[in-house]
Amino acid sequence: MFLKSGGALALSPHVAAFMLCPMRFFRMIAWFGLGMIAAWTRGEEEKALLYSPVTELPEWRLLESGQGTITRAQFEDRWRRIFDPAGALAKYIRLSDAGVELFRDPAQTQPLLHLLFVPGEGRDSEPWTILSSSADRPLMGKVICLDPGHIGGDWADVEERTFRIGRDRPVVEGELNLKTCRLLAQRLQDAGAQVVWTHEGFEPTTPLRPADLYPEAIRYMLQDVKSRRFPSYTVNGLIRWNAELLFYRTAEIQARARRVNEELRPDFTLCLHYNAAPWGRSGRASLVSVQRLVLFSHGSYTEDELAYDDQKFHLFQKLLENSTPEELEIGAAIGREFREKWGFAAENCAGSGYAHATGASPYLWYRNLIANRLFHGPVIFVEGPYMNDRTTYAWIQAGEFEGSRLIGGKMRENIFREYADRVADGVIGLFRERQKRSPAFTNYSP
Repeated sequence: MFLKSGGALALSPHVAAFMLCPMRFFRMIAWFGLGMIAAWTRGEEEKALLYSPVTELPEWRLLESGQGTITRAQFEDRWRRIFDPAGALAKYIRLSDAGVELFRDPAQTQPLLHLLFVPGEGRDSEPWTILSSSADRPLMGKVICLDPGHIGGDWADVEERTFRIGRDRPVVEGELNLKTCRLLAQRLQDAGAQVVWTHEGFEPTTPLRPADLYPEAIRYMLQDVKSRRFPSYTVNGLIRWNAELLFYRTAEIQARARRVNEELRPDFTLCLHYNAAPWGRSGRASLVSVQRLVLFSHGSYTEDELAYDDQKFHLFQKLLENSTPEELEIGAAIGREFREKWGFAAENCAGSGYAHATGASPYLWYRNLIANRLFHGPVIFVEGPYMNDRTTYAWIQAGEFEGSRLIGGKMRENIFREYADRVADGVIGLFRERQKRSPAFTNYSP
């Protein structure tokens, strides 16, 4: 159905014809749907559902270095406590004292991996821990990656990460994230860190563009029709919207992940975002009077996600990597700064179906996001203030002012400075505290 043309993805004439004829397109959807149902009733596996959209195929050989490095007890603890509290992975694995076999299918007929455990009790495996090195500059020798969320600039409307109220200046999340990260970088560098970036401007990291992803967009729609946006879009609009979604949410983050994993190789990554409360029923931007904060550590895979081979691969990769203890310490330290300096309530993700509590901080939850799944090493995902909270909105509109101003009844520095300081103080404070625990120093440098 899909062809390659000049190195870029292109639609076949048959698919192009479907796009030009909505009735034929929806007949195609119905035909695919009936085919899927027939396959399921015959007990056959639907191959199209084995990989997430626009994903790179997992290289299972990369997990061979984890052979014999973990006990059964350690595997079961991390699996159930961090990555899969609902136990959805159980139907894909065969567990014994000797090891765990992972299968593609619930019938356990197609093996993907056989991981051997350390015999007997083994020993406690070392968590991914970064110790401190300098009293005056506690981040000396550390490589910290900053990932300002989203792209911004000309892509803000495509990302659906911008809004405007009346004649006020537009609020563009990608730009807010970048401004905050620039101030955060300076604080981290002053404390001795080497700061590296997934991106520093408003151009995509990926060479792909939405038009390159139309074939994947159609396939994506047909894989999971129930969650696609059908009612309010034309057929062409629906395909375009899904292509844009795959561009900025999947292809872009995968390109950043390749840079992090193959070039930058940091000790840990900080992904910074601003958040937003849901709009009103009209879908138009509106202000609210509520403010919460949340951070995410990697984990909490859902049953639907674990149907995909690449998701299974990354669960095992992260489980063996054992970066969770580091994520929890850094995330909890930032959470303390949020509580003590801002006092905003913690987001409650209980019952969401996609996140569960870490127990390390009321602000910190386990969640399986593309960035913290694909980036190697500890990743702390920070969702900052609600952009459409009335006080925060006024704070954003005030811009990058010098000194302090009265914002929401309190004297405040500009929001970018205060947000950067909350994160920086958490990270720097943690590494200063580590100096009191141990004078030793290690630096991850794969």
